[in-house]
Amino acid sequence: MRLTGLSVLVFDIDDTLYLERDYIFSGFEAVGSHIRERFGQPSFAAACGNLFDAGVRGDTFNLALRACGIQDDVNVIADLVETYRQHTPQITLEEDAQAMLQHFAAHTTLAVISDGILASQRNKTRALNLTKWCSRVLLTGEWGTDYWKPHPRAYKEIQAEFGVAPQQCVYVGDNPTKDFLSCRKLGWKSVRVRRTGSLHEDHKVTKAEKADVEIRDLWSLPQTLESLFEPSTYTATIAE
Repeated sequence: MRLTGLSVLVFDIDDTLYLERDYIFSGFEAVGSHIRERFGQPSFAAACGNLFDAGVRGDTFNLALRACGIQDDVNVIADLVETYRQHTPQITLEEDAQAMLQHFAAHTTLAVISDGILASQRNKTRALNLTKWCSRVLLTGEWGTDYWKPHPRAYKEIQAEFGVAPQQCVYVGDNPTKDFLSCRKLGWKSVRVRRTGSLHEDHKVTKAEKADVEIRDLWSLPQTLESLFEPSTYTATIAE
């Protein structure tokens, strides 16, 4: 049943519809295959995975190359980064995400707003087949990093494209450092998905970062939205 007042339901991609960790390890495998072909070294992907699990961020490729006995010069690193960004990811929608996209697509306009390197985000979109359900997949990388969230341009673009008021829109995301700041200022409703294993699962939110509602997965999204738009008729059970 269509909820009165809800016109557009907008999703983030990473750690909202699938686990971003899966993309990262898919990238490690792609780069590892490249290293195996170029240098004959078979353990690069495993080295990257071990470093990631140990909390290393930013210089993973440098450290993994050294661990494999390969010189980490700037040209090699640039080649690996490009391979990582351009690879076809081996990722799938989380079960609850696929079920909810299918459920809501039958009666609600769906869209996506997502940040990131444009080539990578396009590849994720294709791998997850998001255009099957979503009327608009808006990748802010098309405009450049200045317009990544929390810049309000993407949210305003959705409002204008579908001719809806901000209070008729909901954004479902995972990252409180950027996902909800602007949309809430504009008047959107917001839902944070704090998945087990997501990269921002343990982030302690400030008042400004806080979404209207926090849930642990998307199975409870229908009840959560009903509580946001029709609170007099339903009391949602929301994960703490």
